[in-house]
Amino acid sequence: MHNCHGFLHVVQKGDTLYLLSRRYQVPLWAVLAANPYVNIYNLQVGDEICIPRRVRPRDECCAIVIDK
Repeated sequence: MHNCHGFLHVVQKGDTLYLLSRRYQVPLWAVLAANPYVNIYNLQVGDEICIPRRVRPRDECCAIVIDK
């Protein structure tokens, strides 16, 4: 496993990256970025997933601002 800037979660039955992102309150894109070599379509019980602790806000270039 590459250097994890957070902590490792050992995959349990029923885990998905989406569910892990919600459980640990980390954006899904951050979990995906922290695990570039994980086959997201074939998670196995016992796989180690890096859950990043610090997440920088995404670039706000594309935010929608509505003026009233």
